[in-house]
Amino acid sequence: MSNFQSILNALDKYAEQTGINLNQNPFADKIKGCESPNAVLLLLQDNLKAFKDYRDQNRKFIDCLSPVVQFVHAFSGVLGETAGLVPFQPAKLIFVGIDVLFTAADGVSASYDALLELFECLGNFLKRLHIYSGISLDPSMMDVVAKIMVELITILALARKQIHRGRLKQFAKKLLGDSEIETILKRLDRLTQEEARMTVAQTFVIVHGGHGR
Repeated sequence: MSNFQSILNALDKYAEQTGINLNQNPFADKIKGCESPNAVLLLLQDNLKAFKDYRDQNRKFIDCLSPVVQFVHAFSGVLGETAGLVPFQPAKLIFVGIDVLFTAADGVSASYDALLELFECLGNFLKRLHIYSGISLDPSMMDVVAKIMVELITILALARKQIHRGRLKQFAKKLLGDSEIETILKRLDRLTQEEARMTVAQTFVIVHGGHGR
């Protein structure tokens, strides 16, 4: 299965699990005009305003979101070139999935705490890869990037389901206490470590080869 198809399949599964087609969400049209990670973050920040009691902490939330947005924005372009699609909109629908979470949370403080914790965890993983976004990726590294994208989409679907249930049950349980999400986070941790190691190895080969000429 191609990387392109694996991401499309993940988006289809997201729709099945949540009943939401991210491509048809109004936010999808907004991100099409975003040329930079900062532009995406500004759009997402607008929806954080629903959490009125947490406005002083919104900067922290954006800081946690930043590595996720930077990773998706940087590597979706690389995947797009491989698939002959620039920009690679299916991967960028991850931004729409994030916005859907904010909308579902609807200003509930417990939801804010859980989402902040989740994105802080995701951001810590993806920080490892941001410095590598400017280098050329070989096919095996592209495979890992695609797998990371798929895991992000899967987590967004599960988080959306938990928040939906939580709104009915006063959201007594934190997202990171969910066993499915914990399992995916562990896989994501392994994938980002693998990608970082592969990138370091490739960079060493390039530098070493250049010195050998």
